[in-house]
Amino acid sequence: MKSLQSLSRRTFTLGAGAAGLGMFVAPAEARTIWPDGARAAVSLTYDDGCESQLDHVAPALDKLGLKATFFLTIENMNARRADWVALSQQGHEIGDHTMSHPCMLKEFSAERFMQEQIIPAEHYLDVNFGGPKPRSYAYPCGFEGLGPGATVGRVQRYLEDLRPTFLAARTVDGPPNDPREALRQRYFLNGFEPTYDVDDVHFARRYVQKAIDKGHWAILVFHEVLPARRGEGDTSIAVHRSILQYLARENVWCAPMRTVFSYVTGTV
Repeated sequence: MKSLQSLSRRTFTLGAGAAGLGMFVAPAEARTIWPDGARAAVSLTYDDGCESQLDHVAPALDKLGLKATFFLTIENMNARRADWVALSQQGHEIGDHTMSHPCMLKEFSAERFMQEQIIPAEHYLDVNFGGPKPRSYAYPCGFEGLGPGATVGRVQRYLEDLRPTFLAARTVDGPPNDPREALRQRYFLNGFEPTYDVDDVHFARRYVQKAIDKGHWAILVFHEVLPARRGEGDTSIAVHRSILQYLARENVWCAPMRTVFSYVTGTV
C-alpha cells in the first residue's frame, strides 16, 4: 500500500487523435504510471454521511494511515457537522452527494435539481468545509439520468448540471478505470459496491485484483459500516477491516478520488 505524501505529478503526452477528445494517454502500459511503483490505484469512497462512518470507518482508516473520500448527503450529516469538519481536516476528501439523496430523478427538471439539490449542498459545503474546489460528485442511487424522456436526453440533462460545478463524478457500476480514459470519462468514473449484496471480503479483493492485473484504478463504494450487517448495502466492521488490511498488504496506491483523478489527468 502506497500512501500519499509529496508526489511529483507524472507527465502525460497526448497520443495521436486524442487531442480532439481532451484525453491524456499514458506512455507504454498503464501499470507504469502509479507513484512509487504501485501496480494499481484504489480510492475508498463512503456515501451518504452515515454516523457509522465517523464511529467505525474513520478510526479504521487512521490505524492504517489511509485517506478516503466521503460523499456527504447534507440532511444525513448535519447533526454531527463538527465531527465531519474535523474528519475533513485530517486529510480526507469531502464530496457532494446532494441535499437529500433523491432517487426518483424523473420528477426533476434540470433547473429544479440545481436549485434544490446542488446549489444548496455546494453552499453548505463551502461554508463548513471550504476547498479544494471543484469537488467530486457521487450520483445518488447510481442513477445517471435526470428528468423525463429518453435515456440519452436524461443523461445529457444531468451532465449539463454537473459540468460547471464538479471536477468528476462517480457511478456504482463498471470495471476498474483505465487511467488513460479518466479525463474523457470524468463524469462517469466507475465505482464498485463490493459488499452491497453480500458481506464478504472476496468481491473487493477480486475487483482490486482486476485493477492490479491491468494497472488500473479501482474505486470502492461503501455505505453503513456496522458491528453486524443489518440489510442491503451494509458492511460489517470485520469485513471492512479485512478489506483495508488486504489493501495495506498489496502494492497499490490508496488515495482519495480527487487526488487520483488530478494525478492522472493533470487537472487541479
